[in-house]
Amino acid sequence: MIVSLFQAHVQRRATVVDCLNTANVPRSLPGSANFTQAIKPFNLRLPFTPVAVAVPSTVPQVQAAVACGVQYNLAVTAKGGGHSYASHGIGGENGHLVVDMKLFTNVTVDSTTQIASIGTGSRLGNVAIALFNQGQRMFSHGTCPGVGIGGHVGGGGYGYSSHTYGLALDNLVEATVVLANSSIVTASTTQNPDLFWGLRGAGASFGIITQYKFQTFPAPSSNTIFSYSYNFNQAQAAAMHKVLQDYANTTMPLEMNMRMFINAYSFGLQGVYYGSQDNFKKAIAPLLAKAPFTGGNGQISTKGWIDTLNNYAYGSLSTDLNYDIHETFFSKSLMTVNLTDAAMSAFWAYWNTNARSNTRDWYLIIDLHGGPTSAISKVADNATSYAHRNALLKYEFYDRVSSGSYPANGFSFLNGWVASITSAMNTTTFGMYMNYADPSLSTTDAHNLYWLKHYDTLTKVKKAYDPGMVFSNPQAVMLT
Repeated sequence: MIVSLFQAHVQRRATVVDCLNTANVPRSLPGSANFTQAIKPFNLRLPFTPVAVAVPSTVPQVQAAVACGVQYNLAVTAKGGGHSYASHGIGGENGHLVVDMKLFTNVTVDSTTQIASIGTGSRLGNVAIALFNQGQRMFSHGTCPGVGIGGHVGGGGYGYSSHTYGLALDNLVEATVVLANSSIVTASTTQNPDLFWGLRGAGASFGIITQYKFQTFPAPSSNTIFSYSYNFNQAQAAAMHKVLQDYANTTMPLEMNMRMFINAYSFGLQGVYYGSQDNFKKAIAPLLAKAPFTGGNGQISTKGWIDTLNNYAYGSLSTDLNYDIHETFFSKSLMTVNLTDAAMSAFWAYWNTNARSNTRDWYLIIDLHGGPTSAISKVADNATSYAHRNALLKYEFYDRVSSGSYPANGFSFLNGWVASITSAMNTTTFGMYMNYADPSLSTTDAHNLYWLKHYDTLTKVKKAYDPGMVFSNPQAVMLT
């Protein structure tokens, strides 16, 4: 049985490779250095082996690659930046035909409309530089320069400008998509609006996006960068958590973008205020007045747009074509609206008992995501398939090892930390952020947590545009 399955796999590879060859689609095949590089995942914990990797440079080549996958009954997966936490860019499982979009890196700003056309293989750092060099423009996106724009936008696209300018997907005005039948369609509010709705929150599930168009903004030239470092005990940490939640839900101004960063050694309150230092100090005063600070120090500076991005870039904004940064980790997320005092107490009790004694290189980020002044929350809940408009706080739990394998008994650490909240509020519906994909979730749980009440509508979009389930991974939108 094993031999016959292996023979079938080899035969499928041979036939699809012949198809790609006949269609003149550039490709990387097993055994080659290019293939090895292309399938090396960002998360080394989750390696998978595709049947082949197509490397198109034109839209017709993307169409041909999709046709080859369909002809030989292969799941087809687009790889943008390859930064997926769950290795979804290489299928999230073995045996896919991967279409590597890395050569689609055009960034062009229309000087009249200020709309930017961007290839979906582009990385955020390179996009930011190119936009700034074409009239000092920008749009809202994340901080890591090596992240590909394709998946980043499709799942949300959050960063240090989102509270002010919205998610990356909120700036999207049009997408060009290759469907399962190899046709090309435009998705926008006026053309295929149901597809456009689905792409903005569940982008990988319906086709291969070759180009995005974004409404850009003038890059803000004078921005206040701030960072406060503190050491909290358990009670102070819980009190600070409550202060942040209340601030997001009341007086936090539109111009403020903020997160709390926690690791084994310290707490950091950091972010960007789009305005002067004087106005920043007035804006943060209500929070500082209530915060349980003991000791600690703060740093405030003023930077231009590119220097603001560099401040939180974790590396050079300019990234190579073949991104080669990798880690070994397990990650989870949570989206919360209003946590009870009991839930916060349980959360920081878990931190005190379990996280502080964990010697791995873990961290927690709590972003002030929504609230009455947030550009994210001002967008109607049903305007896009992104399902977390009402979430005040967004959490990223990240646990990594510097070498070797992630321990088999390590998963309980973050699962338990998330459960400290969800168990304390067991009648509340929580969400999770798709761009921090957690492959330990069941398919059903992933659908419910990533897309909440939007999932049923997403299945209708799937049936309309990909009824044969050509574009799939273990957590993508399905037909039911």
